[in-house]
Amino acid sequence: MADKLLPGHERRPTHPIPDGPRPGTRYRVQDNDTWAAVATKHQVTVRDLIANNCGVNVSPEEINWYLRTRVGCNVTRDGRSWAFSGSASPGYIYVPSAGAVAPRGQNPSIRTLYGGPADLGCGGVEWLVEFQLTRPAEADGWVVQQVMRSYDIRKPDGSVADPRLNAPKAPFWEAWPVKKGATRTANRYDATDDGRTYDDSFDQPPRPALKGEFKVVAVVKFYEVALPSTFVKHNPLTRAVDLPSTTTRPDFWDGTGTARNLTVTWDCTNPARGSAPRIMADVREKT
Repeated sequence: MADKLLPGHERRPTHPIPDGPRPGTRYRVQDNDTWAAVATKHQVTVRDLIANNCGVNVSPEEINWYLRTRVGCNVTRDGRSWAFSGSASPGYIYVPSAGAVAPRGQNPSIRTLYGGPADLGCGGVEWLVEFQLTRPAEADGWVVQQVMRSYDIRKPDGSVADPRLNAPKAPFWEAWPVKKGATRTANRYDATDDGRTYDDSFDQPPRPALKGEFKVVAVVKFYEVALPSTFVKHNPLTRAVDLPSTTTRPDFWDGTGTARNLTVTWDCTNPARGSAPRIMADVREKT
């Protein structure tokens, strides 16, 4: 056995799960333990055991990172993966409750609707989209979107127009239900006041006589999971309105998915000079 891996067999996840104790029962790993042996001993699946300790959809290289940095594994039998041993420090993994299922995930496609993003003038914008899964959901679940917003809105002299608006904004997560066997959200075709139907909108009002930048960075992913109780409708801490939303990062959230970003910059402080707004919209897979 050795105390180091061959090059290329360990990688830090882009968005590691939070450090510290995980849900379930703490277990001290021993010599000759394996994921399979521990899972069998506690009557859980290997998939659930790994997901509970390393997150969902992790690669072997990312599992190795968790084993070294979180469990403290320090021996390898093949140079390709860390092994459990009594010498690991602190040496703990966490066994989920029997029958608990780590959520399956999909990166949905995001399609722009109605020719957007629409320029409403002086920083005003509207971007309507729909989500669609690449394959039918195998169980009921939720399309979950993490949203991070920032504003830099200023007067003609460069001073801040609204300190509350420019203040840092906490990220939040909002969710749309998806039924088993479906590829679209259950509320995709809900009626609206103007007759247009869509899943989500990034929008801002025009701000005449001002200049600045509005930016939203979002990641969308489908999970076959029940929402935690922290998700509530009409949450005053988010802009999700009647969608369930939370400012508490869900335990299942791994940070991967389909990225959806929007940046709008404008300057309406000198009408005589004029300034065409710049709208940049970007949709891409994030891994």
